Parts: sequence; C-alpha cells; structure tokens
Amino acid sequence: MTAVRTETIEVPGWGDDPWPVVLHRGDERIAVCWDPARTLTVLDPDKTHLFMSLGAFIEALTMAAGAAGVGVRTEFSLDSERHRFAVLYPGPLVHSRYSVGELTNRVTGVGRFADPPPSVQEVEYLSEKSDLPSGLGVVGWERSTGDPLAERAHRWLFATPEPRRELRSWVRPGAEDGLEPAALGLPAWRAKLFLAARGPLDDSTADLLGGHPRGLGTLAALVDSDPAGEQAGNPARCGMLGAALLRLGLQGIRHGLRLQPLPHVTACPDTAATLALLLESADVPGRVGCVFRVGTPQQEPPLSRRRPTPIVG
Repeated sequence: MTAVRTETIEVPGWGDDPWPVVLHRGDERIAVCWDPARTLTVLDPDKTHLFMSLGAFIEALTMAAGAAGVGVRTEFSLDSERHRFAVLYPGPLVHSRYSVGELTNRVTGVGRFADPPPSVQEVEYLSEKSDLPSGLGVVGWERSTGDPLAERAHRWLFATPEPRRELRSWVRPGAEDGLEPAALGLPAWRAKLFLAARGPLDDSTADLLGGHPRGLGTLAALVDSDPAGEQAGNPARCGMLGAALLRLGLQGIRHGLRLQPLPHVTACPDTAATLALLLESADVPGRVGCVFRVGTPQQEPPLSRRRPTPIVG
C-alpha cells in the first residue's frame, strides 16, 4: 500500500468545499480519517455529508490508483473517538470507466444554470449511465415540485441564525480552506451583503438573501433503497452515496451538465420531512441520502482549489 503516493493525486471534492480528509499511513494500510475542525454540526448533524465526502475521496483515490496499476480494498471501520472512517488495504486492481484527467479536471456546478433545465428523463438517463453502486438510485422532480422545495430550504438557511453562522464561517474568498462566494448561488452584491451583515442587519436581510434561488436547474435526490441505508449516518452506505455522487458528477460533465450538492435541503427539518413524503407518494422505497441540483452552467465554474491531504505517519 505504500506504493500509493496520495500527495501527487489530485482528487477535487464538492466544488469549493475543502476535503476534511486526514490519512494515517501504517504498514500495508492507510486509515482514512477526518479533521473534526472541518466538519459541520448544524448543516450535517448526523455526519451523512461528512461520510459522503470521505467516500467520494476513497472512490477518487481508488480510480487514480487503478490508473497507476495499484489495487485498493476498502474496509469501513468507523471509530468516532479517533475520527477514523475506513482503512485501505492492497486489493484487486479495478479500472474505472473515468480517466484521471476527467477526475482532476472535474468541477462542481456553482452559480446559475441556464434555461431550460434538464428534464426528469434526462436526469434518469444520467443515473442509468453512471454505474451507481447497488441499491442506489436517483429521483428527479419537475420544477413545480423542486423549485419550491429548494426555496424553502434556502430561506431556512439564510433566515435561521445557527445554519447562517455556520455557512458564513466557511465562506473565505481566495482561501484554500473555504467556500468561494459563488458557491452560495447569490449574485455578487448579495454575497457581499451576506458576508458584511451583522446584528439586526443580519436578521433583516434574511428574506432578501433567501429569496427564490434563480438558475436552480433540476432538483434531484440520491435514494438508498438498501435496508442498511435506512439508518442515517451508516458509514458504509454514506461512503457509497459519496462514490455515487462523484460518478454522477463525472458522467454529467460528459453530457455538458454540472452537479452541486445542496446539504441544506436535507438539514432543514421542513424540507427533510417533505422529501420523505415525496418518496412515499411516488412509491419509491428507501431514504434520501442527499439532494443535488443539475444543469448547464451559464458560465463555466472554475476548477476547485485543492487543499493537500495531510498524511500522518
């Protein structure tokens, strides 16, 4: 396993999102851990998106390792006290359908998407072509359903003090360890207002900032129909969700589309309850693991900044 030089493998994360990954190198193994300072407590209370990010990292590393002729086997081994998610061992060689070039040049769809948005049928076709892990599927919604859902979550995000403070703490323009303002989906002047607003002004601008998110694209969800995925925070299933989201993003780029995860849609209590009702009414078994938007960007997003992954030992 020591043949894997992760320092030279560029594996971008959720667009501007910094990786929370810390690697601990051992004899013939690498432990995939996380930095607790780079986690969300309000927007990701059950660590689903943290574990998804770690799962996407493992998927990306496995893709890059396979292209270099190195096989990797993943053993999910959650240890909350040591902040350990999984352990990687030498394993069978697997060649991905996606190239290292596609991986390192991947971008996330920040900013506005152009009209018309992809149809639900296009989203389903994208899912079919993405070779998703077993038990995972995609459900897309028409604008009449998806837009109001996103709007409610957006208003909650900017109007509720706790998630608003947590979001603002991660917006650090030009830094290697934070979000760029464009990732908020706000026009430039609104993004500046969000960063500058404090005190009473903060609360009074919430409705202005959390108004209807324009250029949303098509809203869709990754659904885990495996019984093991019913428990929120299941590390193995969350890791597979992250792998699935990475594959969807790579396949989407081949079709001229970009994806962006929207963690506040599952964090908002109101929209989280609505998601469960939508699955039930559509007779779709399983649990929504994450919600994302997909579309064609009005302007091509920049490549994500890459924070070097710390390796201990």
